[in-house]
Parts: sequence; C-alpha cells; structure tokens
Amino acid sequence: MPSHSNGPRGSIASDDSQAPLIEADDAQRRRVMPSLSIHILSIALCLSSGFQQGYIASVLNQPYAQIEQFINSSWIERTGHPISDSTLHLLWSLLNVCFPIATIFGQFLAGWMCSQFGRKHTALIASFLYIPGALLCAAAKWCFPAFELLFVGRIIWSLANGVNTVNATVWIVECAPPQIRGRMAAMQEFFMALGSLLTQAVGVPFSTDELWPYNFLPNCAVVVVSMVMFSWVAESPQFIMEKYNDVDRARKALAQYHGVSEDDPSVESEIRICEQSIGKNKEKKKTAGGIESEHSGMEIMFMPWRAKDQTSRLIRYCAWVGVMVKIAYVFTGARSLRGYSTFILYTLSHFTYSQATWLSFATGLLRLPFTLVPVFLVDRLGRRPLIIVSMLVSFVSILVMIIAININGELKYATFIGLTVLLLVNTCGIGSVSRFYAAELVPRNLLLSSVSTLTMFEALTKIGVEFAFYPTANVIGAQSLLLFLIPTGVFTVMCYLMCPETSRMTVNEVLNNVAAKKKMDVVFPM
Repeated sequence: MPSHSNGPRGSIASDDSQAPLIEADDAQRRRVMPSLSIHILSIALCLSSGFQQGYIASVLNQPYAQIEQFINSSWIERTGHPISDSTLHLLWSLLNVCFPIATIFGQFLAGWMCSQFGRKHTALIASFLYIPGALLCAAAKWCFPAFELLFVGRIIWSLANGVNTVNATVWIVECAPPQIRGRMAAMQEFFMALGSLLTQAVGVPFSTDELWPYNFLPNCAVVVVSMVMFSWVAESPQFIMEKYNDVDRARKALAQYHGVSEDDPSVESEIRICEQSIGKNKEKKKTAGGIESEHSGMEIMFMPWRAKDQTSRLIRYCAWVGVMVKIAYVFTGARSLRGYSTFILYTLSHFTYSQATWLSFATGLLRLPFTLVPVFLVDRLGRRPLIIVSMLVSFVSILVMIIAININGELKYATFIGLTVLLLVNTCGIGSVSRFYAAELVPRNLLLSSVSTLTMFEALTKIGVEFAFYPTANVIGAQSLLLFLIPTGVFTVMCYLMCPETSRMTVNEVLNNVAAKKKMDVVFPM
C-alpha cells in the first residue's frame, strides 16, 4: 500500500501504518454534525453578544434627530440658552463612542470574570446588566432634563457587552469541534444584523419626539430569553479543568457539546489540549500545545526584545495578524457607517427624513440574509478569500459614495447603493470572519488573555474613528469618508500578503503552516 501525505496540514507525511488513521480522521472531519447543546450555546452566545452589539450600535441611528433635540431642550431648560451646533455634535459623538469606550473596560473585566466565575456565570451576570442599561436610556426622556441618563445607561449596557464579546469568542472556541467552529462563530454576524434590524424596525414608528425612548425597551425580552438558554448548557470544559481539575466532568461536557460518546477520540484529543494549556505537566513551562518556552504569554505578545526565540516570534506574528484583521474591519467603515446610515442618507445625501429612515431599515433587512452566507460557507470557502474579496469591494463602495455625495444629491441613490453594498459585503466577509479569526491563530492557553487584548485594540481604533467621523462629516461632507477609503486600500494589500487560511484546522496546524511559509524551524505537536 503506498504511503499517504494527505494528513492535517502542518504535520509530517504519514507512513503506511498511519494511512488508515488519516483516512479515518478525514472521514470524521466530513461527518461532524452540530449537536443540540452546541446549537443552544451558540444561539445563547449570539443573543448575548452579537445581537446586543448590533442593537447598541444601531439604537441611536434612526431617532438621532429627536435625541439631539432632546439634549438641546435639556440644555435650554438648565441654562436658558441653546447649545451650540459644534458642542451638540461633539456630545452626540461622545454618546456614540461611549459604546466602544465602555466595551474596552468590559473586555479587560472579562478575563478576570471568566477565570473567577467561569464562562457560564460570567454570561449570566453580564447579560443581567443589559436590563438596567436599557431602562436607564429610556428613563432619560421621562426624567427630563436628565439627558445624562442616556450616557450612564449606554455605558452600563456597553460594559456588559464588552464582557460578553470576549466570553462568547472564548467559550465557542473551547467547545465547538474545529470542523464546524467557523460556522458556529459566524452566526454572531447574523444575530448582530438581527439586533440592528430590530432597532430599525422599531425606529420607523418610534422616531418621534415623544416615542423615541421605546426604541430601547424590546431588548429586555431578548436578554431574558438568552439567560434562560444559558441555564441549560454545561460549563466550558476548559474552565472545569482549570478550576476543579475534574477530568470526568470536563469529558462529559465536551461529549455533550460535540454530540459524541465520552470515549470518542475527539473528546480525548480536546482533553489533552486542555491539560497542556493549563500546564498540567509541571516539569516544563509551556506556551502552547506542548511547545517549551521560557516566556509568558504577555512577554511573547508585547516584549519582542525579550521573547526572541522562533516559537515566540511565530506566536507573536499570528497574534498581531489577528489584530490587523480586526482593525482592518473597523477601517472599512461598515461598523461606523451602519450606526450613522440615517445621517448619511438624510444630511449628506439629501433624502427626506422619512425616506432616510425607511432606506436605513431596508438596508438592515437586506443584511439579514447576507449574514447567512458565512454561516454556511465560511468553512467551505475559507477565511482568507472572504477577507480579501470583502476588503476590495469595500474600497470600491466607499469610492462610489464619495463621488455620489460630492455631486450634491444628483446621484443620491448611488450613495444608498454604495452604502448598502459596503454593509452587505462586510456582513458576509471580514465583518463576520474578524469575530473569531484572531482566536484561531493563538494557542489555547493564551486564548482568554489574547482575545481580551486583541479586542481592546479593535475598540480603541473604533473609538478614534467614530469620534472623528460625525463632527468631521458635518464640516467637510463626503471627504470625511477618506478616513475609511485610504486605510482600506492599505489593509487590503496587507491582508493579501499576511493572512493565513485557518478553515477546518486546529491552531497547531495553522501555526505549522505559517512556520513553513516563513521558513521558521518550529513544529507544533499534532
């Protein structure tokens, strides 16, 4: 029988005795089906993370004119004179960037909470905080002139979302089989679109001076549903091993999530990864999957002058590629412009306010089916093609918007088409992939700390972009979109040159492939 070399990428070619094992492994990869438990976990995580992120980002979009007027009226009530336009625009930008600012603190808090309370209890605590956050935002109107409640509520709401964003990424990567992990993680974008669509649907009738507080309230029912679902799922096997060192309980949880028996080889393989990541072998200090190193995770990521060995260089390179993809998504403008779509259509493109709100809703409606593209195809097409193609289309869409707006309303529908294409292509491309791609590039024992850190860089970029865009757009109009056009062009080239494929591979396979491409003498155990 001839030897085979079609094993997992990054491994050494197998000999005759290994061929049946490889064929069995390939067959196993093809027939993996999501279990009921992983579906429940994925939906609960999506409702508590992606859905909330879409809701928070879009809830101010359609009633923005009414809320600005409310802030101005509150100012007049207190001071006797109206607020200046420049100050009002600054306050509005600040209200929007409360989201990413508070998210950063939530992401830092997530690492500690996940380690102390576990993934399940962290999700329950953070989800509960959504309710007072939403209620305080709505109460601002009824406690006139206390417009500060909008800021307080949005900060609490966003802080909780920062916690759940990290928790969701870590929990699904720890529990989902590698063959379907991308599909499960990609559902976040679908639920983000669903959250955004709900706010836009509610915003059409409720964007009035009296009814705008009701835009915040439907979210509370969704929070209750997600908390009930969390009560039915098992704790993460990684946390069980870290906190209790209970192998039997961890194996049972893994089998439940994978939909297999407890003695299945896939369960045993994951248990070994858990043991390695928590340093169960005390004789040697390890960084990832059994690779020896004298450096900690933070030294590897942030101290290149100290962690100079090839293993550390490889892990650091992959971690920062993950950061680059997250930042590249921010600079496509899809996330920022989604929250300002009514402003772009009404103020910059000269649609009527009614037309702008309905077109904004239509874009949200179109986004929903497009979010299903990565759910079904991300593991088939691969992460890399989705990232690069969506970046290229984003560049063209932004360029179309700049030209159309500069023509001063004569091509306003071209602006709408450009904006819609930008949002749709990112929904099924880099916007979806960036949520979990970075987590597929780092070893398991660095996962929690690295995801917290990587999402912090994304949030910092988002703060700068969103805070700058709205006041700038009110002054220079279409030219403000250069803030997105130029970086998108640069990041498209960088993603093409640097992003490895991670579809259907374990992290060790990915690292081995990158090491081979960069001609580094590093081999991770398979």
